[in-house]
Amino acid sequence: MTIAKRNKKERIYQNAKELLYKDGFNKTTIKKIAEASDVPISLVHYYFNKKEEIIRSIYIDFLNNIEFFLYRNKPEIYSNSILSHAVTSRIYYDIILKDENNRRVYLEVLHNSSNYRILSKYMNKMYHKYVEDNHLVLSDELFKAYVLMDFGARRELLLQYFDGQVDLSIMDLVSTLNGMLPRLLKLNQHFIDSLLLDSISIAESMDYKQLRFLV
Repeated sequence: MTIAKRNKKERIYQNAKELLYKDGFNKTTIKKIAEASDVPISLVHYYFNKKEEIIRSIYIDFLNNIEFFLYRNKPEIYSNSILSHAVTSRIYYDIILKDENNRRVYLEVLHNSSNYRILSKYMNKMYHKYVEDNHLVLSDELFKAYVLMDFGARRELLLQYFDGQVDLSIMDLVSTLNGMLPRLLKLNQHFIDSLLLDSISIAESMDYKQLRFLV
């Protein structure tokens, strides 16, 4: 991709993020993104076939930025995939859930799309590290089944959380979400609880206010 095309794609992407933050997922259309970027609708579709692809890029970029931040500031946590994932998740949800506009976008995406379609590649890679780090023997089909169960339970729990039916702090919510797959994998519960507690103190000790989900 040429520099000019890369710059044009980045402008479309940044405008999409600004519109999403201001108007939410439901009201942000490809047409509005094209108008804000002063480009034809066809060009937005050329770079991003549909809104879900923009959202996927936003989620993955956000997660990668958190991981890059942690690699620079707390590289020792990457000796354990469950711990590093828990710290990443705490920062991820803290930034999303404490900002009303971020929170609105996340909920609207949760209602309109499947987080499995958006994040399955990222999470499959992460969960394979769980299996490798803990020297587990697991068939491909059972691994897939566990991942699907995790995504389904996450979605239902988050919907109930947003609806006010589950009253948890953000930290307790993340502990619940990130504890599901390790428990499905039958890892030692005290070991998992210890890692999740450690992840709270690590996340709370860090200044990550420069990280952004949307704008």
